[in-house]
Amino acid sequence: MSTTRPLRVAVVGAGPAGLYAADYLTFDGDGSVRVDLIERLPVPFGLLRYGVAPDHLNIKAAGLTLMEVLERADVELYANVAVGTDVTVEELRARYDAVVYALGASGDRRIGIPGEDLPGSVSATSFVNWYNGHPEAARPDLATARSVAVVGVGNVALDVARILLRDAEELSPTDVPQGVLTTLRDSFVTDVHLLGRRGPQHAKFTTKELRELGELAGVAVVVDDGQLPAEPPEGLTPQAGRNLKVLKEWAARPPAAARRRLHLHFGARPVEILGEDHATALRLEATSPAGEGTGRTWDLPVDAVLRSVGYRSSGLAGVPFDDSSCTIPTEESRVVRDGVAAPGEYVVGWIKRGPTGILGTNRSDARDAVESVQADAPGLLAARTDDPGGIAELLDERKVRYVGVRGWQSVLATEEEYGVPHGRGRVKIRDWDDLLSAADEPDRK
Repeated sequence: MSTTRPLRVAVVGAGPAGLYAADYLTFDGDGSVRVDLIERLPVPFGLLRYGVAPDHLNIKAAGLTLMEVLERADVELYANVAVGTDVTVEELRARYDAVVYALGASGDRRIGIPGEDLPGSVSATSFVNWYNGHPEAARPDLATARSVAVVGVGNVALDVARILLRDAEELSPTDVPQGVLTTLRDSFVTDVHLLGRRGPQHAKFTTKELRELGELAGVAVVVDDGQLPAEPPEGLTPQAGRNLKVLKEWAARPPAAARRRLHLHFGARPVEILGEDHATALRLEATSPAGEGTGRTWDLPVDAVLRSVGYRSSGLAGVPFDDSSCTIPTEESRVVRDGVAAPGEYVVGWIKRGPTGILGTNRSDARDAVESVQADAPGLLAARTDDPGGIAELLDERKVRYVGVRGWQSVLATEEEYGVPHGRGRVKIRDWDDLLSAADEPDRK
């Protein structure tokens, strides 16, 4: 892309989707594009830091590639900056040739049943945030829980079940905060019930994640063969077929004595969380393999319920938002305003397509969005003769404390120091103010 001045692009959100977009925009390294990554949290990496399970080190390794993107000369980081509060969407559009929204999906969906707000009923999103050291996460109400129900059969539900059941010492080599590790060491949990509304062939988890549960030391997996189809259902996908094979292998095992147990239930739809001051049981309705109610109910005694029924994106003031799909409406990655997809605003990641796909899906999604930016670039540059200049001066005028790349590097170095007294590697800092203190740097990149 040859230009007389660089194309200035603001990417709102420094998670994987936003960083992949920055990667494609600046990959040539010829100075033709300058990217400012604007992140609400005090550190970047989004769901890679706060969503991926700490014991999935191979996925976490993607951070090395994303760090290389952040350290490029044509990329700046502005973390701890809230769009809509510290700076508005209108101000971004005035100071950049293009704005890319990579907001992700940090909220959680609700089941919509009575008792969902009882103490002891916790969203899986908040639990994942807690064990991953998210600065806004509260400690879950699981201190005395022995039996826990996890509603959902996606990979996040499997992550939650695995963290609850795994020997905490096996998490010591990971970056979980020390307080989280201590809480998991002191956990009373002995039984985790994983609940799927439909038959096992409809479960969304991947076979690799499922097999991990059967490999946990000191954990017995309990599967009722009667809940599994006797013959492969019509239209069975290859992944579902592999999952059923694993489940049948587990169901055929003789009962094993173990300190902890994982119970898998299918055809069980939650209809109410029971209890007066705290969750004490989950009322379930038996369903057909397709998930239709049968009217037969029973109560599962539990001390806590973790709801893992999906992530949910939120809107941003000044940007169109579809409440039904929880996405920003787009055409070819361009934001649709008043029925028109005009150059200048683009969307990538979950806020564009919903919370689906794996890490690599964000890479291909970012490539598609950047292709639209590149196609529009000549017109965007011609639309203004001056260099809009970005937001650094505006943030300084407003005395907004933002974190740059050097600050992020300082956080990582401090987290390595945190692990030394405990004989561990890098240990995450949880507190927002502590993150900002660790990010103090004399010179910004």
